[in-house]
Amino acid sequence: MSRHGMSLALCALIAGASALQSQGTGRGASGAGRGGGAAVLPPAPPGDADTLPPAKYFGVTEYDLARTKLEKLVKPGGFAVYIVTDMEGLAGVVNNGREMSTGRSGNSPDHQRFRQELTDELNAAIAGARLGGATQFFVVEGHGGNNFRNVLVDKVDPDAILLRGWPRPNVMETGVNAKMNMMMVVGNHPNAGTPGIIAHSYALGSALTVNGIKLNESGISAFVGAEFGVPLGMVAGDDSYAAEMKETFPSAEVVTVKVAMSGAGGAMLPFARVHAQIKAAATKAVQRAKAGQLKLVTFAKPYHIAWCIRNTFAQPVYEVMARPAGFAIRPDSASGPRCFTYDTNKAEEIGTIMNLVEWAALKP
Repeated sequence: MSRHGMSLALCALIAGASALQSQGTGRGASGAGRGGGAAVLPPAPPGDADTLPPAKYFGVTEYDLARTKLEKLVKPGGFAVYIVTDMEGLAGVVNNGREMSTGRSGNSPDHQRFRQELTDELNAAIAGARLGGATQFFVVEGHGGNNFRNVLVDKVDPDAILLRGWPRPNVMETGVNAKMNMMMVVGNHPNAGTPGIIAHSYALGSALTVNGIKLNESGISAFVGAEFGVPLGMVAGDDSYAAEMKETFPSAEVVTVKVAMSGAGGAMLPFARVHAQIKAAATKAVQRAKAGQLKLVTFAKPYHIAWCIRNTFAQPVYEVMARPAGFAIRPDSASGPRCFTYDTNKAEEIGTIMNLVEWAALKP
C-alpha cells in the first residue's frame, strides 16, 4: 500500500469507527464483549482509567468491534498478512527486567536498543512477505512492557498498519479476520515451564491446553486465526520455541534466532543474519500460502480449555484472573488449586479470557 493509500485507509477507519461507536460497543449484558446487544459508550472515567475493572472500560473485551473495523481495511484481491510481535524472542534478548522494560516509561537504554531490534525484525518480515507477493500488512504489538508501545512507529515499514497501545481487545489477536490470508510471528518465546529464554505464557503458571494440546502464546494466536481460515506461515524465536512450533504447526516456516542455555542466557546469532533469515522465511511462507501448501491447524469443537494461574499473584488479583465476568469457568482442583477449565465453540473467547488475565496481572 502506498503512503497515500494508507492515509485514505486510515481516514476510512476513523469514519468507520465513528459509525460503529454510534451503534454501541457490542458488549453483552454481562460486559464480557461476546457479541451481545448494543450499549451506549460510557464516558471516560476520571483518574487512572487503567486501574478499572474491564467491564467498566471500553476497549478491553470488544473483539467483535475490533474485527469489524479491521475487515473494512482489508483490500479485496490482495494478500493481507497479519503479524504478531513480541520481544522476549528477539535476537540478542536474554534479560526481561532491563531489555524488556515492564514499566511504563520505557527509558532503559537496553529497552530502547531492543525496540529498534523489534522494528528491524518486523521490517524484515514485511520486506520478505512483500517479495513473496503480499500486498497488505497488519501488525499487532503483543509485548506488554511499555504498555504495548514498543515498535518504533517512525521506523516501521510505511505500508504497515500498526495496532498498538493498551487496552485493546484480544491483545495478541486484535482484529484478525477471514479476509486476511496468512499470519506471521516475530519475537515470541517458549511456553511456561519450558527451558527456553524468558519462557512464560501470559500470566499463567503452566501451558494453556486446547483439547489436551499445549499452546504457547503464538499457538493461541494461531488457534484464533485458524478459526477464520488464516494459516500460520512463519515464526521466529529461540530453539525451544522453534521446537514447540514445529511440533504443533509443522507446515510453518521457523527461524531460530538464538539457542537457549538457560532461562536468561544462550548463544545469540548476529542481528544481520537473523534479519536475512526472517526475510527469506517470510518470502517462502507467502509463496507457499499462495500455492496452498500451508496446513491450517484446527481443533474439534467444543474446545476444552485448561490453564493454571501463577501462584505468585496476590489473592485479589488471582480472583479476577480466575473468574472473569461472563464466562462459565470451572475450577479444576485435580490439576491444582489455581487451575481452571472452560468449554466453548468460539476461539476468540479464549483470546478474551487470556486478555482479561493480562488485564488483571498488569492492572490490579
